[in-house]
Parts: sequence; C-alpha cells; structure tokens
Amino acid sequence: MGIQTAAFNHLLNQHPAVRAELAAHAGRRIAIVLPPLSVRGVVTEEGWLAGSEGEAEATIRLKHAAALAAASGRDPALSDVSLEGDAALASAIGALVSRLRWHASEDVSRLVGDAAAQRLENLARGALGFKAQLAWRLAENWVEHLREEAPLVAGKRQVAGFVDGVDRLRDDAERLEKRLARLEASLKTENTKA
Repeated sequence: MGIQTAAFNHLLNQHPAVRAELAAHAGRRIAIVLPPLSVRGVVTEEGWLAGSEGEAEATIRLKHAAALAAASGRDPALSDVSLEGDAALASAIGALVSRLRWHASEDVSRLVGDAAAQRLENLARGALGFKAQLAWRLAENWVEHLREEAPLVAGKRQVAGFVDGVDRLRDDAERLEKRLARLEASLKTENTKA
C-alpha cells in the first residue's frame, strides 16, 4: 500500500461513519486525483481502501481551488470537481470524501497528550488565524485572475467561438471561390464572343 493510500485510510480512521458508508461500495475500484497526488484502490468490506490492479470504475478529479476551499471549510465550486466513469459511484464517493477532515489535534495528542495538543491547536489557530485568512484571500484572487483576466487556457466557450469562426471563414472562402469561378467563366464566354 502506498503512502497516499495509507494517508487516506488514516483520514477514514478518524471518520468511522464515513468508513461505514464507504463499505457499502465494497469491491468497487475508485480513484481520487488532486495533482500531483493520486489515491487509487478498491474499497474493502470494512470501508478501507486497498491497492488494486485495473482501471478505476469511478474517478474524482479535484482542482487545487477545491482543496483550498475544503481547507477553509467551504464547499468547492462545481467547476473545481469533475467526475469520470460510473457517475453514480463517483457522486457517492465524492459526497463521502467531502466529509473527510483531518483532525490534527488527534494525531498530536498521541505524541504529547490531550492537554498539550489542545494548547498547540489553540496557539496555531491564533497565530495562523489572520495570516491564514489573508493567504486564502490572496489565493482566491490569484485563481480569479488566472481564470478571468489573464487566462492561460481557453475556456469551452472561447474554443467553441473560435471553432465557429473558423467554420464561417471556411464557408465564406468556399463561396468566394465559387463566385470567382463563375466570374472567370462569364469573362471567358464574353471574351470568346467578342
């Protein structure tokens, strides 16, 4: 089992209810992709993810904006999540995955105890509170800038508009060629009469 699958199973361990619901999909092969990370495997009867051979039946692809939204406690935009393969399975797994949250204080408490872990969590929230909000806002603005003001990749509408424009230009050029051919033919017939 890879480290990414182990980390995913660790999250599942912190959420027994989600793991129980995931067990309903035992034997199904799934993939969750957030580049460069990828978790792939088959769901076990206990609700864990185990390594498997073969193609995933359902794949959930997340953009980085979806991860940023989840980290801030917000729901990701629909455009930041894509489902591939078995749509019903991907949708069900996506709903389960959206409920997973890492409880860092649980892990820290195993190392330093409950009281110290709570203090560390409060300290981190206090220290990172404003900075985390500021970083989140900067990240949101950067993503919006890349999408709207300085797009690096053309959107579907832009590509469709370009393709339509190329088709119109091709049709117009063909009509022009036919007109020119008719004009040349009429000029030849007038020249032969004269």
